[in-house]
Amino acid sequence: MPVSFLSPRSIPPRSSGCSGRPPRQAAALTAVLVAGLCLALLAGCARQTVGHLARAQLQSDTPQTVSMQYLRFTYRVVPLRESVGVRGQASPVPGALPAWARWYEQLTVMVYLSDASGRVLDAAEYDYLPRAVGDEGAIPFETRFYLDPEDKGPLYVSFGYRMVATEREPRSDGSDDGGRSLIVGEGALDN
Repeated sequence: MPVSFLSPRSIPPRSSGCSGRPPRQAAALTAVLVAGLCLALLAGCARQTVGHLARAQLQSDTPQTVSMQYLRFTYRVVPLRESVGVRGQASPVPGALPAWARWYEQLTVMVYLSDASGRVLDAAEYDYLPRAVGDEGAIPFETRFYLDPEDKGPLYVSFGYRMVATEREPRSDGSDDGGRSLIVGEGALDN
């Protein structure tokens, strides 16, 4: 049986409806609007989790330590009215950075408050200016988390970081000095 193909000219034109736009533009606009709506819904539903990170249960006025691959966080939880404070310092894990890594070109520290399942309830992020590794011995941080009365059960503290460690002092103009660099990080995941 012979197969016949319709040429584009043999297909009757579609009505553009009452929009006054050609059908292709209307379809493209609809696709963009639907995609935008889906992204907005996904962003609203997205949750961060720290279930994969080392964490410790909130314990008031008790020195605690959480070690990660490149940084160790020593901190204390301070109970406040309707909130908790977390005050501490981050320091390099001995031997974790290569011997040539002498500078933090970029360093960001994150502090997370989570529930028992690892769902992030609140987070704080701190960016530090470039500095020599070990100049201060430790990098201080301090944050405050306001507690929601609906958050029942044990709460946990965990940490994250993004770091660019370099061999040479970063140039003030941001240009590459040609030295070695190490880019590492650990943090919450979106799920």
